Amino acid sequence: MGTGAIVIGVALILGLVILLVSRWSGDDGGSGPKTEGAIVATEFRFTPARVESGTEVELVLRNEGAIYHDLVIEGVDYMHLKVLPGEEDQAGLLLEPGRYVFYCTIPDHRDAGMFGELVVG
Repeated sequence: MGTGAIVIGVALILGLVILLVSRWSGDDGGSGPKTEGAIVATEFRFTPARVESGTEVELVLRNEGAIYHDLVIEGVDYMHLKVLPGEEDQAGLLLEPGRYVFYCTIPDHRDAGMFGELVVG
């Protein structure tokens, strides 16, 4: 195998690695919605409790708890994610830049600490 073929082979492998890493990390080159992965609900918390996003928000709620949970964003009446244990729900929405509070609407869950912050920039 000649030097040129080795250089081309290495370049192809490097390109494939870059493509796989960008897909694995969720980097879409800035062309699509900004997402930081799933928000996990358990008793009585969301993880992470702070999510940062661009104005095109893609939220995924995964319930790893033992009971039903939901997620709403204060001041955003049209978005409500609902999940039974072991389920996921998702929504895409467009928000103005700012800080928003998300929380579980089940009685006493918010007071017990089941809330978080969505920072939209």
